[in-house]
Amino acid sequence: MYFLYKVLVVSLPIEKAHISYSREVTENKKNEIGKIVKKTGIEDLRALKDSIESLSWVELVDLRRNILSRLKIIVTPRVPVVRIAGVEGKVIDKEGFVFSADKTDSLPLVELGKGVSSEKISQAIRIFQILTALNIDKMHINRGDVRTKCSNFEVIWGNDEFERKYEILKCILGNNISEFSGKLDFRFKNMVVLRR
Repeated sequence: MYFLYKVLVVSLPIEKAHISYSREVTENKKNEIGKIVKKTGIEDLRALKDSIESLSWVELVDLRRNILSRLKIIVTPRVPVVRIAGVEGKVIDKEGFVFSADKTDSLPLVELGKGVSSEKISQAIRIFQILTALNIDKMHINRGDVRTKCSNFEVIWGNDEFERKYEILKCILGNNISEFSGKLDFRFKNMVVLRR
């Protein structure tokens, strides 16, 4: 019975499409999707899906047909984690993917040095995910290391073992993280350098 239902659904022509979003998006983004649906049409579902997924801010597209000759288009937008300094509207998601977004002023700022690889950007985003309690204001990523700036202090993280270094930071500062001021340097093996 289920198989017959699926055959019937696929064989019926699509008369209407409904677009929904798994997360909140701006009107500009909704208009962008609407234009693609209008231009591409709803007859060729593969072409429609590919066209929508070609937008840098779209993470996933799910197309569902039903027996009422309707197509449901579910768009999952990427979630920006940080904004890139010096480039209006450019952001990075948790996987290190760079894309354009609206309303980015509330996101932490990341400065990218010359020649920074996408792997290095992904490392830096991992730091943001680990350090959610620190309220990072700014991050600088270059080929040699990653640095974060919070309201009172700066941390030079180096290139690796961010989780372990964060645990060390919590042991050093305890509950006084927000009261600490200065610079902590984690680039050296088995040593943390405190600079005031």
